[in-house]
Amino acid sequence: MLRNVILALLADGKPAHGYALMKSYEERSGARLSIGNVYRELERLINEGMIVPGENPAGSDPRRLPYLINEIGRAALLEWLTSPARSFLKIIPDTLSYRLAILGDIDVQIAISFLEDLQGELWAEGKSLERERAIAAQQEKRSTRTLPTRSLLLSRQARHLAADIELIEEMRSRLQARLGQAVAENPRAATSARKTGRRPKGNKQR
Repeated sequence: MLRNVILALLADGKPAHGYALMKSYEERSGARLSIGNVYRELERLINEGMIVPGENPAGSDPRRLPYLINEIGRAALLEWLTSPARSFLKIIPDTLSYRLAILGDIDVQIAISFLEDLQGELWAEGKSLERERAIAAQQEKRSTRTLPTRSLLLSRQARHLAADIELIEEMRSRLQARLGQAVAENPRAATSARKTGRRPKGNKQR
């Protein structure tokens, strides 16, 4: 996927070095690529004959070699751009999904504590995202691009973040209700479980 992003950023025919490509993508998306990954992918594209090294302007940093797309690269980019939408919609579980999937099988107090911590992190991320959106909006007022991709993608992230926060609140509510039920049914066992870290009897996870 990264190779196609790089090819697209080079498609205007202007030579660009790895750092400039990284900044160009960040400007469009609000997300930063790993510069190491960018240079590794540039090396692969050279080896596969899709881009060629350009000439460094006089007085420029010799370590920042510019690159140019060629016809082989343009053909590969066109094939990617015209591929069907379904090829981009495969859902890959993220690390958070793996953690959330097993919360119903661990100690309720530990699960609630994790969700509280996670909720705080998500709220902090939301505040940071709002600041990025405000900056992007100001920058795009001065831009000549036909589509404000950065603002739109940051808005997409904000919607995903809001959905995650809603999910966390629902999971916390259900776990707290289960814990309350366990305490009501067996208060002594629940108190002991909180002290020892064991799950109270009558609160078996399924």
